[in-house]
Amino acid sequence: MTSLPWPKMPARFVSRMLSGHTALGLALSALLYIVCLSGTLVVFHNEFSRWEQPTALETGAVTPGLVQTTLTNALARAEDMPDRITLVLPTDDGPRLMAGFGETYWLADETGALGDPVAHPFSEFLVDLHFYLHLPSTLGLTLVGLLGVMMLGLVLSGFLAHPRIFRDAFLYRRGKSERLSETDLHNRLSVWAAPFHITIALTGAVLGLASIAAYALALAFHDGDLNAVFPPIFGDAFETGPAPDGLADAAAAYRTLQAERPDLEPWLIYVNGPGTEAQNIEILTKVPGQLAYYDEVQFDAAGNMLGSNGMSDGETGQMMAAAVYSLHFGWYGGLWSKFAYLALGLALTVVCASGFTLWLIKRREKGKPCPRLERAWVAVVWGSPATLAASMAGSFTGLLSEAVLVPFFWIALALVVALASAAGSKRAWSRSLRIAAGLFVLAGLAAHHIAYWGTFRGEASWGVSAGLAVAALLILASALPGLRPVRAPRPRADEAIS
Repeated sequence: MTSLPWPKMPARFVSRMLSGHTALGLALSALLYIVCLSGTLVVFHNEFSRWEQPTALETGAVTPGLVQTTLTNALARAEDMPDRITLVLPTDDGPRLMAGFGETYWLADETGALGDPVAHPFSEFLVDLHFYLHLPSTLGLTLVGLLGVMMLGLVLSGFLAHPRIFRDAFLYRRGKSERLSETDLHNRLSVWAAPFHITIALTGAVLGLASIAAYALALAFHDGDLNAVFPPIFGDAFETGPAPDGLADAAAAYRTLQAERPDLEPWLIYVNGPGTEAQNIEILTKVPGQLAYYDEVQFDAAGNMLGSNGMSDGETGQMMAAAVYSLHFGWYGGLWSKFAYLALGLALTVVCASGFTLWLIKRREKGKPCPRLERAWVAVVWGSPATLAASMAGSFTGLLSEAVLVPFFWIALALVVALASAAGSKRAWSRSLRIAAGLFVLAGLAAHHIAYWGTFRGEASWGVSAGLAVAALLILASALPGLRPVRAPRPRADEAIS
């Protein structure tokens, strides 16, 4: 058989290509790990944002009059007429009244008067990290979506590559050897939490690639008209009648919603085109007992109900689209579902870390060790939480402004990875970065409590503080030499796994 004509590559060129391939694998694995880690934290975004600004007044139900007054006060603060005014209503996990437009929002009290600006920069930093990896919106979403596809492929291929999945469901050979311990940890967490991993990967891919899919559908079926893609999913906009003088009557719309749809819990109120003849009102609601992230009810400027977009009771495709966001973040079952997502999210993060670790161990056992890469990966695994904790501490102490958080995180992480790959031992870097992560969390907690001592409001503030303190102590404890498992000699041939 004649071989295909393929030019012989110089050994140096091949070596460089292999190094580039390995570096790309490290970069993709690192990004996937960071997305999983940040996503686990974002599950508690509402609680974290309340903790970050603990002095805000927390309230319950609002009245129609309070709705109108707050919106009017927000409009009065606009130098130019905005395209939309937004009112954020109190909910169970976010019991605060806020109003604003664009990127500027203010906290409101029980009379509708606006107070301090809404300010939780580190919480938004985390959200942007998970959604966009701090890249421009479409590029970042697309990359995160592709990472979701990559994760889904890894989960499915891992199942197919593990023939003894049920037989070994409870096997964990801790301490026998580094490879066996890492393999069993990786496989057990992968198997036990597989439904969660598939759900997260699939919904993450859908959310991340939605923009690209919309452009493709517009080109294929609507002559490039992007606006024609969304109505079948999110509902059509209703025609509105003439607007009254001044701001649209959001109080009447809120009153009508309470009377006509008491099954829905109002969450956001949008006044679109305020002060114009085309202004109208949209009220986004939560749907108790359903996975739908929201349903939308539309009103004309006089507060007359025009209809719902059907996200909670429409076509099957609409209801599935409405459930994607809730399924991805666990925002559908109260605090207990969030705790479940926290545990499962941490498991997924460990699976991501151990997968690349296993690849490095296997290379070492085959006589092809990558000590620089091993140290770099340790720096990613423990440098990511350490730099996140340093960013939090810097934000709360005032040493890092909101504009500096993003470059600080990425530059600090890159510097840690570069230093680790250049010198030192893997164990020393692992221990040092764990200690740094724990101490930075405690420093951030201390700075936060000193700044707001005596002014905390709501159980969320104390709950988040307690959670962060426990996490810091656990990370510090994991760095103690006595807690590291004793490694036995290299396993015999009969201990090998399939």
